[in-house]
Amino acid sequence: MLSLDLLRQRPELVRKGLQQRQVSVALEEILRLAEQRDGLARRCEGLYAELQQLREKSRTLPANRRARLDKQIAAISEEIRTLELQIADLDTRLRLSLWPLPNLPHPDVPTGFMRSANRELRRWGAPMSFYFSPRSFRELASSLGVIDSTAGSRLSGSQFVVISGDGARLWRALLTFALEVFTREWGYKEVHMPLLLKYGTLLAAGQFPTLEPQSYSCQADELYLNPGGEPSLISLYSDTVLTAEALPLRLVTWTPVFHRDGGPASLPSSIARLPWHQLSEVQVLLVVQPHESYALLQTLLLQIETLLQRLELAYRVIMLCSGYLPFAAAMTFTVEAWLPAQRRFLPLAAVSNCESFQARRANVRYRTPDGQLDYPHSLGACALSIEQTLAAILEVYQQADGSVVVPKVLRPLMGLSLLTP
Repeated sequence: MLSLDLLRQRPELVRKGLQQRQVSVALEEILRLAEQRDGLARRCEGLYAELQQLREKSRTLPANRRARLDKQIAAISEEIRTLELQIADLDTRLRLSLWPLPNLPHPDVPTGFMRSANRELRRWGAPMSFYFSPRSFRELASSLGVIDSTAGSRLSGSQFVVISGDGARLWRALLTFALEVFTREWGYKEVHMPLLLKYGTLLAAGQFPTLEPQSYSCQADELYLNPGGEPSLISLYSDTVLTAEALPLRLVTWTPVFHRDGGPASLPSSIARLPWHQLSEVQVLLVVQPHESYALLQTLLLQIETLLQRLELAYRVIMLCSGYLPFAAAMTFTVEAWLPAQRRFLPLAAVSNCESFQARRANVRYRTPDGQLDYPHSLGACALSIEQTLAAILEVYQQADGSVVVPKVLRPLMGLSLLTP
């Protein structure tokens, strides 16, 4: 959620940031509500001080001389109760006004609303060249018998798939590989989270209300299938006060993600991705002190790149422009692998700095070394989209006879080096 103090102090900065995201809103109405709320709060504080004085005076008087003061005390107490109800109503109206507003882009984020405005930062590895005409991962998956869309449709409808045999082993090896690296090498704490989440959990993380129309829900219980691992992770700390010594917090989880439009909510909807309704992701959350968030964002990005380098997949790193940013993000990078048969890039990972946006919505705070309360920054990442990485491996490692070589780093986990028809 945007800072109300920032809106008060620098309304033009907020207006410009929202315009960069093609959001138009009457900020004057929000400021009017805030000023009205502050006026009532000041009046309430004055009445509390007056009430305290009257109560102290009443205690010094004999019982037969307190009637007049007691009436004053009762009248002021009633006025305070009325003011507190009005303040609570204004607080609700302010939050409802701020909930739909996205995070503001970082100044370094390029302004734009088309894919051409995204900024390519670097590339790693040379795209695989073939002496034969490469086949798409769908053709390879069908001939290898590892991905069955017909069975998926029979079970759940269109754009669901069944992964089986050596494909399932490759899927599991990718998942294990990523989790082992994050936990054993880089010291992240692994957690396993519920797939069904409350509306408030998703609202606090910034996924709702934007993604609500694309989410699967269990109406009877008012629960929603997880559209991404990041929301449930940040909400682990809702309404808590952390210590500065506890930061940074580093969490990693594996979760299926569900999206009615196809493709995971964790990957920006404006970039190419697989259209399947259910995918699997390794998700990462860091909760950090504000002064170190952008340095740790680069560290997390390099860790994700390390995964792809060990898989020996050529990739590029893209900084998304303002119009492509996820709702809660101030800055987002995607890491995209080259698909040689389709001659396009496919995003395998995305990492964002949400600054204090999610922490404000979830009411996550920390106590600074000087004893003050502040909001930490949160970094969220789809560190590896498992099915999309599997698709990239099939295309990049294919052989002329239709077999697929298993990346070296995954062979000990799979117990084989070649997928054969």
